[in-house]
Amino acid sequence: MTENIKIPDTYKDIFVGDSEMARLLRVHDWAATPLGSPQHWPDGLKVALRLLLTSKFEMWLGWGPDIHFFYNDAYRPTLGNKHPRSIAMPTRELWAEIWDGIKGRLETVYQKGEATWDRALLLILERAGYPEETYHTFSYSPLLGDRGTVEGVFCAVSEETDRVISERRLESLRQLALALAGAQGHEAVLDAVEAELARNDRDMPFALVYLFDETGAPVLARNCAGMDPDHPCAHAAGAAEGPWGVKRVQLDWTAPLIDEWTHADLPTGSWDRPPTKIAVVPLVDRGNDRPLGALVVGLNPYRPAGEQYLSFLELLAGQITACLTSSYAFEAERERAAALAEVATMREEASRVLEQANRQLISEVELRTQERDRIRRLFRQAPSFMCILKGPDHVFDMVNDAYQQLVGHRDVVGMPLRDGLPEIAGQGFIELLDRVYQTGEPFVGRNLEAHLQRTPEGPLETRFVNLIYQPIVEPDGSVSGIFVDGYDVTHQKRAEDQLHNLNETLEHRVEQRTEELGTALGRLQRETLDREAAEAALRQSQKLEALGKLTGGVAHDFNNLLQVVSGNLQLLSRDIAGNERAEQRVQNALAGVSRGAKLASQLLAFGRRQPLEPKVVNLGRLINNMDDLLCRVIGEDVEIETIVSGGLWNCLVDPGQIENAILNLAINARDAMPDGGRLTIEAANAWLDDDYARQHDEVTAGQYVMVAVTDIGTGMAPEIIDQVFEPFFSTKPEGKGTGLGLSMVHGLVKQSGGHIKIYSEVGEGTTIKLYLRRETAREDILTDTSTGPVRGGSETVLVVEDDDAVRETAVCLLSELGYRVLKARDAQSALTVIESGVPIDLLFTDVVMPGPLRSPELARRAKERLPNLAVLFTSGYTENAIVHHGRLDPGVELLSKPYTREALARKVRHVLANEAQHRLIAEGGGNAPEPSPSPASQPVREARTLRILLVEDDGLIRFNTADMLADLGHAVLEAEDAEAAEALLGQNEVDLVLTDVGLPKASGIDLARTVKARVPAPAIIFASGDGSGISSTEFPDAAILLKPYSQEDLRRVVSAISLDPAKSDPA
Repeated sequence: MTENIKIPDTYKDIFVGDSEMARLLRVHDWAATPLGSPQHWPDGLKVALRLLLTSKFEMWLGWGPDIHFFYNDAYRPTLGNKHPRSIAMPTRELWAEIWDGIKGRLETVYQKGEATWDRALLLILERAGYPEETYHTFSYSPLLGDRGTVEGVFCAVSEETDRVISERRLESLRQLALALAGAQGHEAVLDAVEAELARNDRDMPFALVYLFDETGAPVLARNCAGMDPDHPCAHAAGAAEGPWGVKRVQLDWTAPLIDEWTHADLPTGSWDRPPTKIAVVPLVDRGNDRPLGALVVGLNPYRPAGEQYLSFLELLAGQITACLTSSYAFEAERERAAALAEVATMREEASRVLEQANRQLISEVELRTQERDRIRRLFRQAPSFMCILKGPDHVFDMVNDAYQQLVGHRDVVGMPLRDGLPEIAGQGFIELLDRVYQTGEPFVGRNLEAHLQRTPEGPLETRFVNLIYQPIVEPDGSVSGIFVDGYDVTHQKRAEDQLHNLNETLEHRVEQRTEELGTALGRLQRETLDREAAEAALRQSQKLEALGKLTGGVAHDFNNLLQVVSGNLQLLSRDIAGNERAEQRVQNALAGVSRGAKLASQLLAFGRRQPLEPKVVNLGRLINNMDDLLCRVIGEDVEIETIVSGGLWNCLVDPGQIENAILNLAINARDAMPDGGRLTIEAANAWLDDDYARQHDEVTAGQYVMVAVTDIGTGMAPEIIDQVFEPFFSTKPEGKGTGLGLSMVHGLVKQSGGHIKIYSEVGEGTTIKLYLRRETAREDILTDTSTGPVRGGSETVLVVEDDDAVRETAVCLLSELGYRVLKARDAQSALTVIESGVPIDLLFTDVVMPGPLRSPELARRAKERLPNLAVLFTSGYTENAIVHHGRLDPGVELLSKPYTREALARKVRHVLANEAQHRLIAEGGGNAPEPSPSPASQPVREARTLRILLVEDDGLIRFNTADMLADLGHAVLEAEDAEAAEALLGQNEVDLVLTDVGLPKASGIDLARTVKARVPAPAIIFASGDGSGISSTEFPDAAILLKPYSQEDLRRVVSAISLDPAKSDPA
């Protein structure tokens, strides 16, 4: 159909292969469909199409919200006459007849991203001009688009219609055979047929059995299924033109008769509509010259009346006929025995009559002759085959018509058996006759196999017979001959053999199904074990969560105590300057404070209560940078091996915290190898699949960066592994560890959205694997901005702290730095101070305080009353007040306890500088013109126009600074972070980069290093609250613009920048 189609080369990489569907898809008018040109399709769709078109299995896929339909060559038979117009058709229109059945499954794939699976699902399809019963085993799987969301569905399908229907019909045959095997007599056979055919109301919505009486009229024997005995159609079957026309089978019984039917009141069985076709199946006994009756079946309205369907009905009819024939034979056997007894009596009577006739009246000869002829007629017309053999040679004396039919109408009367039927020699029959003749004992045989030449010069035919050899005993007790009587049961025997073979096949299928059920039971047991493991993991998680809340509260109080000690020690150090011994003792005490702070940090990390500062980090680079540190800490007895996989992905994590975590794991590994050994630190990409995620409830399937720390030490027992993440649990000797190392690592990984797994065997060693989610953003450049000069100030600071000792320490530190300090013990008292009208520049408040008014609400109210007020929070434990999902809320400044004098000084200057810049912008910053400006009051425009890239994360500061630069006559590009700035630098040439130092992710100093590497390199101006952390050695030509700054400050700093004249345009 498509051989002469010219194939566009542009789509061969999408619709691959030379199948019919590949060619049809390449020539399809895609521009006329919502999908558009294939060149612009998502990569996920293109990859799925290549898999679809090259597979030999039945598959289809749908794409987009309308689920536009694609399929391969193997799927075309399922579509029937819907092919090829079904290409790219919305699935709801293509399969409208089954949409209600599959809609929910498709919604599961699209909305939840979950796969579905159905086995042998019944679907009524219209693919050949009529609704058809079909069964399909299929799965729906989600297809992800380029954005990582579900945009399509992939279906692998196998049609199992023939298997399901064949098994159903074979089951009906098997059940009927089992029921008939135990039936004795005519009525028992009909009862079994009625009971068993009613079970399969899909293939037989209703079934009726009619038997012909002596006159040939059909009589309803049983309502086998579905139909009320009083239904008008049940009995109206006599005339050939009646509802069923049962009498027609008397004229033609070679095959079932099929009639169209439109009676709306017929039984429907398992279906929602009545049959439209009726099958009249003859009940034919091959040994008779007319059928016994007929089986009337209403056919399945959703299946064609094909050869397989009719063969099934004929097999049913064959079983029914065979059993009815056997029942008739059984009853005839009794009648025949009575007839034989009558014949023997009549023979004796005839002998006496003949003797009397010979002695008395010659006239009675005619009467006796007539009587003999009557007996001969009965003998000849008997339905069973009969013959009388005389003498020891078994000479045929009499044979009836049935016997002649059996042996091929040969004239054997007067001939010995060996001469009349020479082919039976060696088959055992002559030997049996000899024994009966000699012993005078009868012989009864069933299903005896005989090979007879029924046509002259023809081959031997195999027949099966039931027979009786009855000796003819003379009055003197001698045997004069043998009476032979029997039936040709060849058809019955073959039917029994077929039934036996069917039963053997069914037994094999039952065994196979039993094995499948055993497999399913095993799978259920495994799932039960997995569920129990998940419940245990949940209990452990809840236990750790409760411990986390406890340790978080402990850490808060502990940090307050450390802050009091640390602050006073720092104040004391200034008072004892010059006293070396006292200074050494103070430094030792401060070192103890630092160790206590680390302990509190570990408690917060375990409880997942620490405010993280996550960065996009390449762990391979971070681990390599730790080599010197690890060597110093681990010592020379342990060999350290670092393995970093190529192409390692980035992850989002707090670099300082993850470095501490790796160091803790390395120290634990060293302690597990007291005699030395090998420590391996490995970083690699990892994929945790759906199976792994199902086994670990806290894991989401996806891409991760894995860090593994492996030792060859003592290892841990399973009961120890279950407790290692609990705080203060340690396997080390007393005094050798805090028991918080692994707790901290566990808390950090969980707070970062990752997963941790321990593998350990006693005596073999331990491997601890950390899994952190992959981050696709570019790696941040990590710098240390904590160095630089410390400056104080003269502004007014309100200190709000409920702990008296902590509050007094903070007041002393700020006072020493030159600030005017006010203090309050709770949020309500602080609000009273603010509302008193006292000028305040900075609110320095603890996060966690008693009372109804919380610190965030205090800050909000304070800003309402004093819009220019700067706010700095401090805490040793933030709860969820200003930290959510492990990160500070936007715009919030936090100084964690315990803090040093230097950290306090830098943070206060930074917060005050930013607020001052905001205030300057709100007041106009010298940038707004006066109502009646004079020439002197206008902004002084630069003599040169510069192309300036302005980088500032605070939107208000960025917009105001851009306006001031524009008023000065410069062209301005704006960016809110380093990443956006680098993108603009890649597209534009600039003369000057003006960047804030404290940018999110990568800092302004990081950005400046990138700018400095450009050729030619633009000039650089840093905007900062205190100028700390900016190296004059690294950036000798850079200028610093201190916040807050006015337009004049900005003009002066920009004017002082030295530029290559060729790089700027004249004003």
